[in-house]
Amino acid sequence: MKLRFTKTILWLVAGLAPAVLVMRVIHGPGSVTALTDIIPWGLWKGGGVVALVAIGGAGFTVAMLVYIFNCQLFKPVVRGAVLLALLCYSSVGLGLTVDIGIWWRIVFPVWHWQLHSVLFEVAWCIMLYLVVLSLEFSHTVLARIGWQRMLSAIEKLTMVIVIAGISLSTLHQSSLGTLFLATPFRLHPLWHTDFLPLLFFISAIGIGCLTISVATLFVHWLYEKAAPMRAVSGLGAICAVTMTLYGILRFADIIASGKAGLLVNPSWDAVNFWFEILLSVVIPVALLSQKRFRVSPAAMFWIGVTATVGLTLNRVNVSGLATLSLTHATYMPSWTEWAVSAGILAAAGLIFLFCVENLGLYASIGAEDVKRARAAGSLDPADWRTTFFSAHRHGEARLYSLVFVAAIAGSFAGLSDDAVFGVEPVATSTSSPRRVQVVKRDNGCSAPFTVALRDDVAAHSGAATSMALMVDGNRNGRYVLFDHEAHETRVEGGSNGCARCHHMNRPLDSATSCFECHRDEYLAVDLFDHQIHEIHTGGNHGCIRCHPGAGSPRTRANTPECTSCHPNMRPGNTRVQVADAGKRDRPSGYMQAMHGLCIECHRERKATLPVERQGIDQCAGCHGDLPAISGAVWQSWL
Repeated sequence: MKLRFTKTILWLVAGLAPAVLVMRVIHGPGSVTALTDIIPWGLWKGGGVVALVAIGGAGFTVAMLVYIFNCQLFKPVVRGAVLLALLCYSSVGLGLTVDIGIWWRIVFPVWHWQLHSVLFEVAWCIMLYLVVLSLEFSHTVLARIGWQRMLSAIEKLTMVIVIAGISLSTLHQSSLGTLFLATPFRLHPLWHTDFLPLLFFISAIGIGCLTISVATLFVHWLYEKAAPMRAVSGLGAICAVTMTLYGILRFADIIASGKAGLLVNPSWDAVNFWFEILLSVVIPVALLSQKRFRVSPAAMFWIGVTATVGLTLNRVNVSGLATLSLTHATYMPSWTEWAVSAGILAAAGLIFLFCVENLGLYASIGAEDVKRARAAGSLDPADWRTTFFSAHRHGEARLYSLVFVAAIAGSFAGLSDDAVFGVEPVATSTSSPRRVQVVKRDNGCSAPFTVALRDDVAAHSGAATSMALMVDGNRNGRYVLFDHEAHETRVEGGSNGCARCHHMNRPLDSATSCFECHRDEYLAVDLFDHQIHEIHTGGNHGCIRCHPGAGSPRTRANTPECTSCHPNMRPGNTRVQVADAGKRDRPSGYMQAMHGLCIECHRERKATLPVERQGIDQCAGCHGDLPAISGAVWQSWL
């Protein structure tokens, strides 16, 4: 009965994720997460990716002990360890896919090589390690289906595969810690240290030993079989040594770097640190050092759970939680984030149990044991409920299907409007560009000029200066400098070619500025002002000028083109052509208009530019590393 109950819960939790995942794919991560620009890494990366990579350390740790050091003591759990690692890394890949903004670009590292990026190295190591784990676990699958020839070929490569797996794990476990070395001003000093790569690697060994121990003990409890306690006890002893070394390194670094005062500082971060250390180091090491706890299945299970929670908390702290105090930000994962994370883990658990039952994952759990566990607690055949919830295979399928579908329906019903219909940007009025004095550079760099703010002008008195437009429509300080004079010389027609970019003119105006029509930073707006047209056409008596025909409804669809009254509204030689007639008086958001105009033109012209300007169609081509504007300086340019 407990096996069916466990599977029912797993199917229920797994069913919470599909509806959320579909809406995330359709509407983006912002529709189902509580992430912000300040906190871009949340539960999916911190708890679902960074932590699972560490839990996946069970694979390379046990494989190294069995195949490299020939420790046959751990052979009963090696298949389970490899499968656990394979499921963890597969979950990492799925978690990363749903977390990144453009989800289908998860494969881009395969052909877009960023050799100076730590994330590039981590991505490749994880991809290769997934292949290695699949080859390692193929032993179990091939043996089960009887493909002896292929099994023999794989067995001959076992040592090579294992060594490759250990090497790749060493690389990406430590590189994941290296990634966070780049966050000294975000991550709290109690967690930020130059030893992060080493600490990540050591803790992965410790947590790997305990997670496979927990999984082994739980599975044997489900199927009512005695667990291989000699192997579990040995893993506990290794974890005790590993986590002792981990704790010594952490405290030695904190004391040597002069951060010891933070340990007793009355703050949330200090409490969080000590709670993490208590769970991940103090309790496990104190209990695992005693043999009587290592030989007890119940004690080893709860010690493993405690240490796993503690080391998972460490990963969550490093990747996000320990950044909140320095960033002054707040973040609470939405229920949809929890649903996806829990759903992925539940699905992995179901796959693990399937392999236990069908692939002989543990030698101590045979077919008869599985049959007995699945038959336990069957309902009375005379009871009507047996028709639906019977213990045989079809009854289980009906039960699990019902639970799974009900969970999908329930999660979909609980989705917010943002998740179902997409997130609508907040209305943000745009402002006109400002004219600022700039100092010209002549050093061949990609940025042709920089801001010369008041006091800087005198310092650059010998340099060539000119006026530029500071484009900052929503006044958030993330501006772009636009050299209007230089663009006049590049555009076909020179000073008479304004219409190439200024594709619409307001009445009595010429080369109308973009913000005049694109009045919202993100949302499309309606240009048509019915009240003004009513006044200029003589009130109600002038309706027929725009709505001809007494019998036709006076709707927008029955009005002539705006250009019939305003012939100079849209210049003929503009490069901006709006194909959809319904959108000609509903201009897009300011940001979309800027990107659509600038990027397309830059893409056309990049081939004619020197090598140092080839990135002009990329984000940094316009959004360069420009000085921030704040306080009195900001006010001086309003």
